[in-house]
Amino acid sequence: MSSFSLWAAAAVALTLGLGSTAYLWSYRRHRTEVATGIAGLAKMRWREFARLIVEALRDRGFEAESVEESLARGTQAELRLLRAGKPWLLSCKLGDGDYKVPAATVAELADAVRFHGAAGGLLVTTGRFDTHSERVADGLDLYSGETLWELVEPQLPASTRHDIIAAAQKRSIQTIVGAWGAAIVLALIVGFAVPQLLPDEPEAPAAPVAANAPADGNDSDANDSDAPAQPPASPAAAAPEPATATPAAPVAAPHPATPAASASSGNAAADRAEVIRTVARLPGTERALWSTPSNLLIYRLIDAEKADVDAICQVLERYPELRSSRVQLQPPPGSNTRVRFFQCKAY
Repeated sequence: MSSFSLWAAAAVALTLGLGSTAYLWSYRRHRTEVATGIAGLAKMRWREFARLIVEALRDRGFEAESVEESLARGTQAELRLLRAGKPWLLSCKLGDGDYKVPAATVAELADAVRFHGAAGGLLVTTGRFDTHSERVADGLDLYSGETLWELVEPQLPASTRHDIIAAAQKRSIQTIVGAWGAAIVLALIVGFAVPQLLPDEPEAPAAPVAANAPADGNDSDANDSDAPAQPPASPAAAAPEPATATPAAPVAAPHPATPAASASSGNAAADRAEVIRTVARLPGTERALWSTPSNLLIYRLIDAEKADVDAICQVLERYPELRSSRVQLQPPPGSNTRVRFFQCKAY
């Protein structure tokens, strides 16, 4: 293997290995932690899970109303909560990672909220929501995946959180080791394949031998004594006529680069993470997260004005794949404003 091949293999291995490590440790590790935590919640009994959700919601201004009576009615019952003196309905659904809450269940809770005159409703699940659930979730807050984990994590014992984080780190390290192994194998393939693709260097031509050169010293002396001296060749005759230089064709100036139309990186997960970071820095925003791949949930410190909505839409407009996402504005605690849903393309 040539020195060039060794350098190429090392560069490929370092680039792939470091890139995989950064992605798996800084981004994927958190998702692994969330998945591990949700899997642990799915193993709880329904009553334990419902009590945990009620306790977690206390930090967000909710108070339980006759929890034990609601729990006694079974897993299909809605729990009644109070927030700022107004009633809310809570529904908890347990299931593994393959469990999906159908849109019909979401619609039933939305109907119950309207029937009882409640201020809103919350539907929490350890599974996932049907793709059509968002369309019927009028006035409902949906919690699953990362949003559910953020809700309950502060209520878990420190030992439980430590075990979940340790398990996620272990899985991430194993994945990183596998990524480095794959990077090294690919680097070796590149190192051996690159020399085969490069053209061979041409050999230097041998120096020409003069046709009238003497064979040995005796012939040279004989020629000097008997043959008349030949006049030296004229420089004009010996030198070849210079070839007429062909003027080079003018090189066309490159066209100026077209400015990028958007900030999309081509990676949907990275784009969503960048949207969260940008929106979270907007004035009046407490935090932002994706409750579903197409629903951006924003918690406000103050009620949102038109200028705030315009600023959010300006962020989403930079990402063509996310422009049609639904935005859910969560009003600040104590506010009389209802949860607001809108889409920037229709705003």
